[in-house]
Amino acid sequence: MATADRTRRRLLLSGGTIGFGFGAVVDVVIFHLTLQAHHLFSGFYDPYSLDGLRTNVMFDGLFLLAMLSIMVVGFGLLWRVVNGTDRRFSTLSLVGSVVVGMGVFNVIDGVVSHYVFDLHNVVHGTEAWNPPWLVVSVLMLALGLVILRAADTPAET
Repeated sequence: MATADRTRRRLLLSGGTIGFGFGAVVDVVIFHLTLQAHHLFSGFYDPYSLDGLRTNVMFDGLFLLAMLSIMVVGFGLLWRVVNGTDRRFSTLSLVGSVVVGMGVFNVIDGVVSHYVFDLHNVVHGTEAWNPPWLVVSVLMLALGLVILRAADTPAET
């Protein structure tokens, strides 16, 4: 039983790591690059000037590379868990841990980037969207925990 618990923790860690990176990738692709609602350092570099936009996009790209690297680490951890075993793993547990990881990234981003370091706001020039972003982030984290709880509930026969 101790080995099963250890394996489950490793599965959850790998899924959470993948989710953390994936949450950041989704954020960068949608909000930083596509909508250009904010950039990583738009609190320091004016996103409305050409030089500021170029600097912000460069840092967004570097951040994207770092988060893709975190996802690769998560997939490496996942591969180590599932490689060479005939044990079946819960897809629901993996999905739940990925959603938890995404929620963790978004909560950290919402608190640290938007409030502690004031790196950027959800939308340039206004703090109005920061609280709803944090609420959605906490809801995403809670959804992941609900999925994990559902994965732990034994199926009735």
